Amino acid sequence: MAEDLIDVVDEVAPLNTDIPPAEGAPTPGGHPRRTFRWVYQRRFLAAFALLGLVIVAAGVLTVVLLNRDRPAPFSVFVPVATDPVDRAQEIANHVQARYLADDGTPLVTIQAGETDNPLLPLAPTLVSVVTSPSGETFAFEAGDILFYKLCPAGVPPCTLDPSADRATLGPIYARQSLELALYGLKYVTEAESVFVLLPTGFEAAAKAGDAPPRIALYFRKSTLENKLDRPFTDTLPGLPPTPATLTPAIVAQIDALTKGTKHSLQTTTSEDKTSNLIVITPVP
Repeated sequence: MAEDLIDVVDEVAPLNTDIPPAEGAPTPGGHPRRTFRWVYQRRFLAAFALLGLVIVAAGVLTVVLLNRDRPAPFSVFVPVATDPVDRAQEIANHVQARYLADDGTPLVTIQAGETDNPLLPLAPTLVSVVTSPSGETFAFEAGDILFYKLCPAGVPPCTLDPSADRATLGPIYARQSLELALYGLKYVTEAESVFVLLPTGFEAAAKAGDAPPRIALYFRKSTLENKLDRPFTDTLPGLPPTPATLTPAIVAQIDALTKGTKHSLQTTTSEDKTSNLIVITPVP
């Protein structure tokens, strides 16, 4: 009887070995809790790696944007002196070392100061500028003017040798003067104008027996602002020319950059003898 009942049960409900185990039941080859933990560990590591990539990408993008928006520095050379005149002389020394004769010696020594003549104890108190040979004169205070004086070796000092090639030296002096003005107006922020005095004898006297005129290149911050807001090498790229390397193309470039800056300069005193005066007149 019992054997007959077992046979019936086997026919009605045969054993199905394909039924999956219930959730949480042990599985061959591993524990259910360990399997659960490993799945979520992999998900966490993947999410952490993705977050790291996002942070790195954000950092790289930030650096790129900052470098793109940050203006390029005006120059590698930056004077560090606190006193304005000492800062101006730092500039003079830097520029002096850049402009060389063909034998490698400096073309000129450069003196910086607040007066057109470093031997005078007082700076001029007023400057008069003739706008054109037939124009009216306007005047302004001289306290915001920076002076540079180019002095070639010679006797007397700061005098150009009569045999010097002025046609070659003129453009080089003009480029050197513009460089002094750019550095001076950029880094000596107290200055609004720059006078660069060329060596005595650069221009011949109008009449025999007369003293040769004093020639200066006159630069104003208001006319150079666009050049002061961009790198110096954008305005004056490359090394300064020497007399041997000066070419017509370089001369044309210098002429275009310094057009209208050449003036004759006279120093005098006011009628009441209380002020030093400078009168400058454009030279064609």
